Amino acid sequence: MNFTDRNTVVSIFVNLTMITYVIYKLVAMNAAGAFDGPDAVNVWARMVIWLIGYSIVATIVGTILFNIVHSIVTNQANPSFVVDERDRMFERRGAFAVIGGAGVGFVGAIIALAMNYSALVGFNIMYFGMAAGALGSDLVRFASYRRGY
Repeated sequence: MNFTDRNTVVSIFVNLTMITYVIYKLVAMNAAGAFDGPDAVNVWARMVIWLIGYSIVATIVGTILFNIVHSIVTNQANPSFVVDERDRMFERRGAFAVIGGAGVGFVGAIIALAMNYSALVGFNIMYFGMAAGALGSDLVRFASYRRGY
């Protein structure tokens, strides 16, 4: 497992954890009535801003810890940071998944708003479209590394 592959595994785990946490948090906040007032979108936006920061920190910490543990277990002191054409191709495949997820989320949000759903529903559709795109990107890259092409 090369360095990029290990980072992809950490990113998959962090994405799944964050998506699960967002669903839990949205359900809890909705049950508590946090989205009942006129500032529902503001409350949602503050939550998402904090979650973005949390996921960045979790990815950095997870990557460092996973690479340290991997180095100890496999006895590989220096990871290879060489990026070749195959790595670039896998990154492009992943980028298409992100673009696809974000595009579907955006169009879904526009359709929901056109059907008179609230802005909060539109933002949630957009957020989960982007989250699904990021997770899809990681899964595509991971599968590409496992296949080897």
